[in-house]
Amino acid sequence: MSLSAKRFLRHIHNYEQHAIVQHQMAKKLIEIARTHPQSAPIESIFEFGCGAGSYTRLLAETYPNARFVCNDINDYARYFDEDKEFMQFCMDHIDTYLPLEHFGSSFDLISANAALQWLNQRQCLQTLPRFLRHRGGLLLSSFGQRNLWQIQELCGVGLEYLSMEEYEEILSRDFEILHLSRSSHTLHFESALEVFRHLHYSGVNGVQKGFFLGKELLHTYEKAFKNALTYDCVFLYARKKHNT
Repeated sequence: MSLSAKRFLRHIHNYEQHAIVQHQMAKKLIEIARTHPQSAPIESIFEFGCGAGSYTRLLAETYPNARFVCNDINDYARYFDEDKEFMQFCMDHIDTYLPLEHFGSSFDLISANAALQWLNQRQCLQTLPRFLRHRGGLLLSSFGQRNLWQIQELCGVGLEYLSMEEYEEILSRDFEILHLSRSSHTLHFESALEVFRHLHYSGVNGVQKGFFLGKELLHTYEKAFKNALTYDCVFLYARKKHNT
């Protein structure tokens, strides 16, 4: 299991409290979906990176009659009702766990909130169309290249993010892009230590094992960034093209 997966599993009870921006992103996704309703009813949904199901609950309220298949790399099965199927696997191996002969063109909607950035994004975005039905929807949020720029600048660590142009180039092959936007959210903390505690519990920073958080670094962060932390959020909603 990866370090990031272990972190989420270990701090799941703290995550809900500290995932402030992620909760805002989830609400934004629902707002986008309602702005671009599907022409046909949403009967089946695949959600990956579902965690303990906070975004799942919003989706279920929006699409109460849909069948759900929920996925995460960690075992969160106990958080889901019997009417939602939970499958534990790494999305890099989706073809193994959701074989195309059984799940190809199975879903009306594939969605994920603040999860795509942990994956090989290019590979994932090129794989997902196989599992969508004719004119199925892809509703995702992730993070942009300026995400947590303070951490990147001071510590030299972070995930690999895609540009808006890259999202557009990848998606346009198989999808009609209905919505693609980004927004910035800056959080302010009482101390630099609180900044890193927030990152630790929300599990979003991608800081490698062995990273040393010393007094000098905390002092530098406070002086340079005034204990602020900026999220660069990306939202996309696309519909599978007729000919794919």
